[in-house]
Amino acid sequence: MELLELQEKMLSLSDDKLSSIYSYASRVTQESIDELAPILLDICLEADSGVLKNELGRVIFHLQKTERLNTRIGFEKLLHGSLKVNIKEVFTLLESGASDARALVERIKSIL
Repeated sequence: MELLELQEKMLSLSDDKLSSIYSYASRVTQESIDELAPILLDICLEADSGVLKNELGRVIFHLQKTERLNTRIGFEKLLHGSLKVNIKEVFTLLESGASDARALVERIKSIL
């Protein structure tokens, strides 16, 4: 039940809270970004609800096209998009990753 509530909150996130998530995501190491970015992209591509048929989806597509998804900005956008698509899968992924990724999960939960 908790994840369902977090998913709903993620869909209606304020700009301030989103900025906080981006700030925490920017602290993740490049090694973790290289590992997580392709998986987060896969999660975003599984979106069937149309949740990414907006500016965020266009930005992710552009970054993919220009091969810049493994940059800090690319990671922030992928994280945002994948959290909107499937928060449970993202949390599971981050919790199984490096310590900086596990810390990111806790920070995201505290923001939401």
